[in-house]
Amino acid sequence: MAATYITPNKDTVVSEIFVAAPRERVLTALIDRAQALQWGSSAEYEMTEWEMAPRRGGKWKFIARKRGDASSPDLVHYGEITDIDPPRLLQYTWFASWHSDPSQETLVRWELSAAAGGTQVKVMHSGLAPMPQDCKGYAQGWPGLVARIKQVVEASIET
Repeated sequence: MAATYITPNKDTVVSEIFVAAPRERVLTALIDRAQALQWGSSAEYEMTEWEMAPRRGGKWKFIARKRGDASSPDLVHYGEITDIDPPRLLQYTWFASWHSDPSQETLVRWELSAAAGGTQVKVMHSGLAPMPQDCKGYAQGWPGLVARIKQVVEASIET
């Protein structure tokens, strides 16, 4: 289970989880389309599109839809890679069509630290203070997402 909290200034959601795989393997899961389509979907939402150019200045985008509701709008997420230092760091801007302020830029930073038997994964989603409801939503969403990343990565190691 992921440890997740909102920082005292209510600007950042931090979620951490241990993955029993090397950092290189975890980073690959974060940037590889086929793997992202696996961990990006859940029982409630399906990731229908995903693309990322994993280099500084590269663009990324994904679209998700609520399962079983053809009338629900596409949830569009996009941004630009601001920092990448394989295998330890991936950072990008994050905009979302469903935010209370869709023009509000937020920042997602993945830190991958080597640990005995695998990788300590820490994701920080900042810039959320102007959108308190969205911040609370991310505090509920990130734990499930990092748990699915762990599941996909560890399942691929076993095969």
